[in-house]
Amino acid sequence: EVVLDLGIFLSAMSGLAVAGAYGLVSICITLFNKAVFAYYHFSFPLTLFVAQMSITLLALVTAASFKLIELPRLTPQLVKAVAPLAIAWWIYGVSGVIAMRYLNVPMFSALRRFTTLIVMIGEFMVFRKRHPVPNVLAVLMMVTAAGAAGLTDTTLNVRGVFWVMICAVSTAAYLLLIAKIGKETQLNNFGMLLANNSVAYPLMLLSWMFSGEVQFIPSYKFISSPSFWGFFVLTASQACLLNYLIFLCTRTNSPLTTSITGTIKDLFTNILGLFLFGDVEFNAPNLISIGVCMLASMWYSYLQYAQKMKASQELPSVNKVNGAK
Repeated sequence: EVVLDLGIFLSAMSGLAVAGAYGLVSICITLFNKAVFAYYHFSFPLTLFVAQMSITLLALVTAASFKLIELPRLTPQLVKAVAPLAIAWWIYGVSGVIAMRYLNVPMFSALRRFTTLIVMIGEFMVFRKRHPVPNVLAVLMMVTAAGAAGLTDTTLNVRGVFWVMICAVSTAAYLLLIAKIGKETQLNNFGMLLANNSVAYPLMLLSWMFSGEVQFIPSYKFISSPSFWGFFVLTASQACLLNYLIFLCTRTNSPLTTSITGTIKDLFTNILGLFLFGDVEFNAPNLISIGVCMLASMWYSYLQYAQKMKASQELPSVNKVNGAK
């Protein structure tokens, strides 16, 4: 008889809770980012990203000064170790906020599904992890539908496609590097967040200054609007929590689970994005493609959940047999 071990069950529930928190915050920041760009016509994505990083670093240093968290010293060895992660995150963040300027939310989410396929390939290449055939089929179905959605979107912007694909590749690299570098450095999640932001910050400042955004911000038409600043500060503040939860989810679960969670949250983001921002032109082939992408995402998520529950049930039985020996 298979008996579910309480400790394993609670561990699985803890992992699901972390993934759920990441998904919820990710939905919020995606919609708030889009609101800043669509409603307020804020055409300065790098400015938003610099604000997000600045608030994150300020929050970490403030928390450490009050002894709420413990942060590591940024030694040259640590900077060198974290540099690949920081570069991947810098590219992932910049490409994501730029892509949101050119794509509607459902299209952005659909094309981001390529991340899951890249992570799956990356886990095999880096960690030699093999995935069951049904999981691979679900991912291929997801990616095919995402590609079809792109081809049938009458509002599709080539620049947006370019940047979202850069975002997908760099996101996959970022998730894989969190697991790899986190294990190598043994940093806690706050330490990883500090090192990652600190190393990437100069890169972002240089990108921001060379982009030319700085000179146009004083003449931005909503620069004195309290509601704009409310949205801006809120979305910038959410980035700190989101980045922490990405680290926590990836290290508590796995890079692929974090990617799957992104898939699930996109189901909700897609539905909201269809009606909130007015930048979606409805046509049957495009909506069917996005729908198939959603169904494939749900199928994939179900497979992962079922496999995790099966493993948690089988492990106590193995331990019981080994104990009997």
